[in-house]
Amino acid sequence: MKLKFLLLMFFVCLVANAQEEPTVKENATKAFTNRFPTTRLFDVQYQQYLPTDFDSEIFDAPFEEGEIKNHNRLSVSANLPIIMKPKWNITTSLRYRYESFETSDVASRIDNTAPLYDRKDDFHYLSGALSFTYFSKLFNKPFIYNSSVIVDGTEKDAERIKGFFGATLILKKTERTTIGVGLIVLVDPTSPVPAAPTFMMEHKFENSPWTFDFILPQRLMFKRELFKDGRLSLGTELNANGFYTYVNQPGFAKVYDYRVLEINSGLTYEHCFGKSIIASFRGGFANVFNSRISERGENTNDYIYSSKQDGTGYFSLGFSFNPSFSKKK
Repeated sequence: MKLKFLLLMFFVCLVANAQEEPTVKENATKAFTNRFPTTRLFDVQYQQYLPTDFDSEIFDAPFEEGEIKNHNRLSVSANLPIIMKPKWNITTSLRYRYESFETSDVASRIDNTAPLYDRKDDFHYLSGALSFTYFSKLFNKPFIYNSSVIVDGTEKDAERIKGFFGATLILKKTERTTIGVGLIVLVDPTSPVPAAPTFMMEHKFENSPWTFDFILPQRLMFKRELFKDGRLSLGTELNANGFYTYVNQPGFAKVYDYRVLEINSGLTYEHCFGKSIIASFRGGFANVFNSRISERGENTNDYIYSSKQDGTGYFSLGFSFNPSFSKKK
């Protein structure tokens, strides 16, 4: 979820041009919601992973290994306008995520005589964000400022406040090609970097139904319209997820932050019913390359637990409600 907030400022002017401000805003919003379902007015996504093996370390020493027999995730999001002016907006975003893990034949890598065991863990993650966006121009090109404050936690308590600031400039906008650059400054001590550049390129191939969609660091996609009201996307996306977990053991902190970075490669098909309802199916191969637990508020590089998982298949089903959705690019 956090990754989507970090990219929000950059892509809010994705297809904007030097027209009147209301048109810039309308085109920008449509471009962003077309790419990221969780930024639509209302969205529900269910994701299921196939079984996979894992092994883990704690304090850089071998800990446990076994099988993740069942891993699924339910995500619900809502994005609501508060104040909408010609040159600036204030919006709020609400997120809920339920994540479930079932592990089997878990073996200790510390004590070979310890018996195998099975386990099921459920986690709830909630967050709310307040965002301010200002529409301006630089060198007669669309230039957007954005700032967001995010509060997240669990069903038990709010755990952290964080935020970011950013700016975006569209360098080129033609009928078939859009190129933009941006910068995001993070107000979050847990982030491994204080700031990050962003780059986007969208190009529609000549005499072809396909469009190339590249967003650094989030995606590389080839897209095309399919059937009357559908859109097919093939490629790779970087996704970040996480939640808080509570530990009631001597010698450990009370609250820990679990974060995972995952690359999903495969296909996505979206179909629009009427003007506002969008159904989606995703499927492919998931590769987790960073899975860590650190104390709440600490930098993710200062982790106490890490795990490695074999790549596995996944699929997801989703439904969105968004009056501004359009399959046209």
